[in-house]
Amino acid sequence: MGNSYFRFKQFQVNQEKTGMKVCTDSCIFGAYIDPGEAKNILDIGSGTGLLSLMLAQKSTAEIDAVEIDVDAALQSEENFKNCQWKDRLHIFSSSIQNFSASAMKKYDLIISNPPFFSNHLLSPNPKLNKAIHNTTLSLKDLSESVASLLSCEGKFYVLLPPYEASVFEEILGEANLFLQDRLEIKDKNEGKIIRVIDCYSNTRIATTSSNKSFIIKNSKGQYTSEFSDLLRPYYLFL
Repeated sequence: MGNSYFRFKQFQVNQEKTGMKVCTDSCIFGAYIDPGEAKNILDIGSGTGLLSLMLAQKSTAEIDAVEIDVDAALQSEENFKNCQWKDRLHIFSSSIQNFSASAMKKYDLIISNPPFFSNHLLSPNPKLNKAIHNTTLSLKDLSESVASLLSCEGKFYVLLPPYEASVFEEILGEANLFLQDRLEIKDKNEGKIIRVIDCYSNTRIATTSSNKSFIIKNSKGQYTSEFSDLLRPYYLFL
């Protein structure tokens, strides 16, 4: 994140234990999501709780975070306890498959930054594998869980690389979830698309809105004004 510092001073990530780190694209994701009037939010694969904290900062919703990795879930619990929204944040150490099978409510907003690598060589670090490879959560399983947990008027936001996003769009269509908006993220204007933020709902529309672009840095390697404006509530010294 360059010389900027994340605004949650008590937010912690033990990368050695969890295989996770705070990534710029994840921060863009959390800042971009509009919780609207959501009363309850579900964060699937919440890691150490970053996205849940960002949404807690800009909503009044009850937020359930589901994380399969025990160490990451424990880190989330600690981060939640150290923040001012701790009464609205709840961590569940579970797979989303098991969580959705026993869940007793629907969610107005579901978000996920899922593992996305398949058919790639695994790392010697099992924690890292669980965090970035879809060996424990396939896109098919994720689609089924979202379809069963999303309320009729709810929205689902997901962050993926462009190829995986196109594959997931087809899978979600089979689950009667339909693309509403797409934001394409580039590191620089002339660069390739590195991540895609998609918003889905239960409503089929004739045509999706035209794809929007988000550029992180200008030709001089400095953060763009759109990046600074979006992330300022969460970064110090932007």
